[in-house]
Amino acid sequence: MQRVIDRKLYDTDRAEQIAQYAPNADRSDLYYLIETLYETSGGEYFLHCEGGAATQYAKPCSGGGTTGSAEIELLDEQAALDWCEERGIDGEIVVEEFGHLIET
Repeated sequence: MQRVIDRKLYDTDRAEQIAQYAPNADRSDLYYLIETLYETSGGEYFLHCEGGAATQYAKPCSGGGTTGSAEIELLDEQAALDWCEERGIDGEIVVEEFGHLIET
């Protein structure tokens, strides 16, 4: 997925995938949810978020109701670390990426 934000291109194919949270990856389910954390070559973080019609990523349909969708959300370094903590991302991944922000 590609998205231009503030005249910068954020591309999931060009960025490094850091971690993924996918409690329900069945795209046929209304509650499917996949969030993937990426880092650009310039050191910026972003989430690629996908969700079904019954998730926070749902978008309204023109005829009523909702449908699943995908979006890109920018994160600063602290928010990226918070996202990892909140989703229980493996400690080794978190320390490798954000070790300089973690107290030991």
